[in-house]
Amino acid sequence: MKGQLHIHTTASDGKLTPQEAADRYAGLGFDFIAFTDHDHLLKPNYHKLIAAVKTNLLVFDGIELTVCTRWGYVHVSQISGDKEELYIFNHPADYGLSIKEVLQCIDDVLQKYPVDAVEITHMGFSTPEFNSDLIPYPKVATDDSHNSLACGRAWIEVDGKRDKDSILSKIKQGRFKCGYTKGDTRSIKIV
Repeated sequence: MKGQLHIHTTASDGKLTPQEAADRYAGLGFDFIAFTDHDHLLKPNYHKLIAAVKTNLLVFDGIELTVCTRWGYVHVSQISGDKEELYIFNHPADYGLSIKEVLQCIDDVLQKYPVDAVEITHMGFSTPEFNSDLIPYPKVATDDSHNSLACGRAWIEVDGKRDKDSILSKIKQGRFKCGYTKGDTRSIKIV
């Protein structure tokens, strides 16, 4: 199953409604998506907007948390399954930190939230410097999409049953592959 774990909509600072984003990802051949709108920009009816989406995709409800660390504010996606929750340390390349400083930043986050995975993309583009064994977490590729052009640049692929908790569990265990478009969406490189 092909999945996207970082999508913003008009429920915060995105340009697509939740329904439009789901339709876009369905059209790109995705099987599951996670809406992760910003906590500090969230519209009061966010969860109702997500629940109202009509799609065959498996839809995860999530939120991008803003967490204060010694290095400033960072983002962590909290994605909810039926019982499981997944926490992803988002876009370390945005913070201008070394790997050592990112690890210290993650230690600060761990005072408030668990960390289950780390993004190795910036707006859907690979940031290979953070795909390092020095960062002891599964590495996920995401779009962090805010508009239709940013949809489908990066994703994860998970084998298994179509079940929210099973997917989140496999991500925590690192049992998935990352994928990226290279040029046009018909030539795909899986890493």
